[in-house]
Amino acid sequence: MTSPITRFNRTATRGAWIALLTAVLVSAPTQSFAQQACGDPAIMKFEVTSKIVRSRVGFTQGLELRNGVLFESTGNIGGTTQLNTITLDGKVTTLADQGRKVFGEGLTILDDEVFQLTWQERQVFVYDTAGKLKRQMRNPRDGWGLTHDGTNLMFTDGGPSLYYADPKTFKLGKSVTIRAGKEAVAGVNELERVDGKLYGNIFTTRSIVRFDPQTGCIDAVADLNVLWEVMTPDERASTNSSENVLNGIAYDAKTGLFYLTGKRWRAIYVGRFRDK
Repeated sequence: MTSPITRFNRTATRGAWIALLTAVLVSAPTQSFAQQACGDPAIMKFEVTSKIVRSRVGFTQGLELRNGVLFESTGNIGGTTQLNTITLDGKVTTLADQGRKVFGEGLTILDDEVFQLTWQERQVFVYDTAGKLKRQMRNPRDGWGLTHDGTNLMFTDGGPSLYYADPKTFKLGKSVTIRAGKEAVAGVNELERVDGKLYGNIFTTRSIVRFDPQTGCIDAVADLNVLWEVMTPDERASTNSSENVLNGIAYDAKTGLFYLTGKRWRAIYVGRFRDK
């Protein structure tokens, strides 16, 4: 997968947060927006408390926790598009396998239905929580990250927009431009909704942003280099491929713990985000 992302120079002088928010702006020309500019994001840090070692790896595209079990959507580079569960002691079980005919993307669970996006095929698979396919829908856009607000599905397509969609028909509703300051931010991938805000990976980077789904304003950014600091040599080596990037955010509202991982990563890292 590629995305129309340009990068900020890490020596930019607009504040420390610029050095972390490394993938922004749709391709030239720079867009201008009528909305009021967002404030500069604050800095978050992630504190690792433990990790889960998976029984087998997957090309993780979506991750969500439900009733103490992680649900995972995988893409098909070097494998197949699957819907998996991962227990908190690391056992991976495949519930559904779509083979290589589609490229799996974001995942979310709403009203006991598991929604799985596909990338350029623009299909949406809807399963029950046992992995039985109930129905399919058509997405008019590419599929990247996916979450929900209890009523609507919310997804990204690689550009700077967050789209709202009806969970019964996938008919699109409003869209919101994701922004940091005055700039549009593209490449927001895997999504997780926590306390009314969305957390999202910035594709190909080690950054996770937090933003308001109503305004699109990014209010915080975290540098996840801390994960590489706690990896074993073998775990670190598995991230060397340009494909095996940080991607996967799940949250447990009961414990306040986040679960972070990446594509083909053996480990899932558990911890908390803290505002500095």
